Amino acid sequence: MNWGYVIASWIIVFGSIGAYSVATVLRGRRLSRQVPPEKRRWS
Repeated sequence: MNWGYVIASWIIVFGSIGAYSVATVLRGRRLSRQVPPEKRRWS
């Protein structure tokens, strides 16, 4: 078995999940700034 491909695949998978997570959090923060203060349930 060629372990280089296996390791590269794991790096791609976890890198993609990490990038998607960061993008989702940043988008949520950007959208939360658009909500008026009186409508914010989390603060």
